[in-house]
Formats: sequence, structure tokens, C-alpha cells
Amino acid sequence: MFLFMEETKVHDTNTKTQLSLAAALFFSPLVQNMLNKNTRDITDQEKDFIRGYIKFGYITLLFWIITIASGIMNYIFALDILNVVYTVSIFLLVFLLMISIVSILSDISLLKWGDHTIQNYSVEWNKKDIIFKYLPLYNIYLWYKIHSFDRPNWRIKESLILWTAFLILSFLGNVLISSSALILIIFRISALMSDIDFINIPIKQWLNKLFLKNPEEIRWYLTGLCIYVGKSLVHIFVPIQHYTLEEEIAKEKEAYSRIIDIQGNINILIEYILWIILTIGLVYTLHINFTVRTYYVWLWLLIARYVVMITQLKHLPHLPIVREIMLLVETIILYGKKIFIHK
Repeated sequence: MFLFMEETKVHDTNTKTQLSLAAALFFSPLVQNMLNKNTRDITDQEKDFIRGYIKFGYITLLFWIITIASGIMNYIFALDILNVVYTVSIFLLVFLLMISIVSILSDISLLKWGDHTIQNYSVEWNKKDIIFKYLPLYNIYLWYKIHSFDRPNWRIKESLILWTAFLILSFLGNVLISSSALILIIFRISALMSDIDFINIPIKQWLNKLFLKNPEEIRWYLTGLCIYVGKSLVHIFVPIQHYTLEEEIAKEKEAYSRIIDIQGNINILIEYILWIILTIGLVYTLHINFTVRTYYVWLWLLIARYVVMITQLKHLPHLPIVREIMLLVETIILYGKKIFIHK
């Protein structure tokens, strides 16, 4: 005679370890469903421990999907960039799995800083809205179109910071580094799509201060220091107005925060013409082979950024390096004339 009995809670002293391992090893959705049904006799503290590994498991699941997808695509197209993505994703996947297994067996909670669990801040917009805000080039259009710099849209500003970091790292010419940065951006977007936010409020506030209007502002400390040192050296030979380091940094910050109307402003146009000439000279000198397009994605994105600003917004920021070259030439001419007149 068979009796149909209601599902009862199962008490097992190893439940926490078993479910945590299952969550970390690609079964996060299944374990999350089990916790929601509340069919296991475990404490709230154990549930919090398991939930940490459910979140961690979604990360490993993401890299598992990236590994499979890049491996298949690399087999079909045989591109260097796909091979790098495949290699990096395997390395990160194995590393994450080792960390999770060791931590579970050692009874260490992951996704915690100090004694505080990382908060999952609710996403203020729908999922499609997040994707649009993190799209390169479109995020630039949105940023300047909304034109709210004092009270910025955080998602758009963060996407600008992430893609700017990607451009800087790609400029180093190391495909492994640039590919890793790209994977981290994809991971960041995927985490937000899953309502997981690893960046707490203090870090967001610090990142928000990196620039006001233009990502080019990020280098104001470097240029401010260089200009201060340069003027200090010139001041030894020629009496000129001397500013403190803080004042020079503030001046550079203000200069790179400008968005200049291209109509009727010859100086900003000269900057970009000079930039084009220097870029062509660099390509010619280094014998860059643009058939390997993926190695120079940073340059294409940078060019596309300024094209979007010219065609859609009719405004441009000052260009790093090129602006300094023009200022240096102007300074040399100016003080060269003064020296000649004194003679």
C-alpha cells in the first residue's frame, strides 16, 4: 500500500556545504529555487551563507557561458581575439571555482567586505535601459544630450568611466589586458542585469568625482603637475606669473571640463587637425597593420567618440597631449620674443 505524503523538511548537518557547492558549481538557479521553497531544515545564518554562493555561482555560470561561446566562435572563425577571450575566461573560471571550493570547505563566506555583506542595490531602470546606457558611443550621445553634469545619471557616467579605462588599457597594446578589461565590463553589465551591484556608495561617490563633464578631465593631475614643473623651470630664467600646484591643477581641471562649440572656434579645430596629423604620422612610423582590427579597437572607438560629438552634438572637448603641445609652442614663441626684446 502506497501512501502519498506531503513534502517535509529534511534535516542534514551537511546541507549548507552541499548546497553551497552546488550553487558554486553552476547550479545557482536550482539551489535558489530550493531555498525559496524552504524544504530544508537550515537556519537563517546558513541560508545567508548559501545565498552568498548563489550570487557567486551566477558569476561562475557567466564565465562558463563565455568560455563555451568563445570556444565555439574561435573554432568557427579562428580569430586571435576570440582565442584570447577563450583563454582568459578559462583561467578566470578555474580560478573562481578553486576559490569557491576552498572557501566553502573552510566555512568562509564570500561576497563580504569586513563584517558587512555586499548590498544588492535595486536597479532603477528596466533591463533594456541598462544595456543602452552601457553601449559605447551611444552612452556618449546620452551623456551630453541629457546635459545634467551637476546631478549626473550614474549608470551613464559609470559606463563612460569603464569604457575610458578600457581605452587606456587597450592603448598599452597588450591583447590579454584589453580582453580582460572587456570581459570585466561584460561581467559588470551581466551582474547589474541580475540585480547584483558590487560597488558600494562610498566607491560610487569617489568615482563620481573623477570628472565633471568630460572623461579627458581624468588626467588633470598629471598635466597640472607637468605644467607646474615646467613653469617653475622657466621662472628661473624669465620672470613670469607663478601659480601653486593646486592652482595649476584647478586650471587644468577647468580647461578639460569645457565643451567647446566647434562653430567659429578655430583653436579647437586646429587641435583636432593636429591630432589627425600626429595619428597618421604614428601609424606610418610604427607600420601599423590595420587588417588586425581587433588590436586597435581603442583607436576606432576614440575616433568614433569625436565623430559622434561633431556630427550629433556640434561640440568638442580639448584633446589631451595635443593641447599641451599647442600650449608649449605658444609659450616658447611668447617667451622667445620676450628674451629677444630684452636683448
